[in-house]
Amino acid sequence: MKRVIGVLLIITLSLFIISCNTTEPPPPPDDEKPTLTLKLEDVSCIEAWITLTTTNIQLPANIALEQISPTGDTTSQILNLNTKDSLLYIDSLLPNQTYQCQASSIENPATSNELSITTLDTTSHIFSYQTFELGEPLTGNSSILYDVAILNENNIWGVGEIYMLDSLGQSDPEPYAIAHWNGIEWNLMKVYYHDYGTTQKFAGKLKTIFAFGPDSIYVCSSANLLKWENGDWIEKAFFMISVPFNGQVNKMWGTSGNNLYFAGNSGAIYHFMGQTWQQIASGTELPLIDIYSIDGNEIYAPGINVSEVKGVLLKGNAAQFSVMINSEIIDESELFEKLYGDLASVWVDELGTVYAGGNLLYRYKNNEWNYVTSLPENFIGGNPGSYYRGALSSIRGNASNDYIIAGERNTLRHFNGVTWEQIGLPYSPSSLIGWAKVIQKGNLAVAVGINGSKAFIIILNN
Repeated sequence: MKRVIGVLLIITLSLFIISCNTTEPPPPPDDEKPTLTLKLEDVSCIEAWITLTTTNIQLPANIALEQISPTGDTTSQILNLNTKDSLLYIDSLLPNQTYQCQASSIENPATSNELSITTLDTTSHIFSYQTFELGEPLTGNSSILYDVAILNENNIWGVGEIYMLDSLGQSDPEPYAIAHWNGIEWNLMKVYYHDYGTTQKFAGKLKTIFAFGPDSIYVCSSANLLKWENGDWIEKAFFMISVPFNGQVNKMWGTSGNNLYFAGNSGAIYHFMGQTWQQIASGTELPLIDIYSIDGNEIYAPGINVSEVKGVLLKGNAAQFSVMINSEIIDESELFEKLYGDLASVWVDELGTVYAGGNLLYRYKNNEWNYVTSLPENFIGGNPGSYYRGALSSIRGNASNDYIIAGERNTLRHFNGVTWEQIGLPYSPSSLIGWAKVIQKGNLAVAVGINGSKAFIIILNN
């Protein structure tokens, strides 16, 4: 009997040993486990950009992305990943709503963190406005404002050339270069500066202005940089070092009076550093007619060739600029891959998205150019090929859900994050109003340009 029990014990131990030998191997250490991580990069009113990072997952891999709407509805899609880090783009979201996203691996036991996405809210299209005309047609000269700066609602500066009659009722050949708004009325001012080879000053037009505060206002003619000091305009730099001169300044941008950049004709870019200035290689000879940056680290300048309907966008810094992209006349099928026509203005929003516009409006985000499909109707016609109706001349705004475009035929449209709407005076294909510059600061926006033969201004409050 004892012998039988011993045999049974041996058999039982053998079975136990076999069972232990067939147990699954222990789980891998934490640093070897397959993982998925979701990180929100950017969000707009209707879009989100998410980085999906994989660790210890063999690629290519199939990943299920689950999205839960604010109402609890769930949508899923299968993604085929070929890289460790993948940028995911989600559109067709609703403004001011919170969504939940989570990713899981189909081949591996891995589930990501639950990512919460709250979209931006839209802004209001409702603007009150008032318009102003400056200049005297009897002079035989057309008046126009090229640029504008806002300090506050009672301190706005426009620059250009405004022609008036003198005290005897005769045409004054010297233009007023500044129109200053004090909250009640526009006061005109002549600005005197010298020309090449002489110290004698004359009253001339101004092309651009940039203001950092009441005591730090800078204006520039085609070659003369001046600063407002103690009630007078003091020359700070002169960019015309020889004649003939073909590098006339068109627009200015900067972070301070010690760091100003100027875009001009023939691809000219100048950098003013408070006491000295230098010209920076641009990589193009096209006229540059705008310049913009968020912080000065990445500066953008667009250029145009009107006769050939093409343009260029430059990107650079204090060292040098280079061509970022060329635009040209293209086939309709290439509108999403290339830039069509000229490029007259550039702007960068708070997310770092670059907007470039001329005949059409494009945006550059995540190393990719995309045609902005929500363009207003005056830019895209109903028939194939009818792309040109009102060219853009200026783009400025507060944020990706609050910016304004301006241009020919009284094109003045506000984007609220989802839709476009004409603001101010009604749009008209036959309008003589052409806006040269629009600027937005908080709830206040100002556009300047020309209406017929008079300088034209609109002040808008949101």
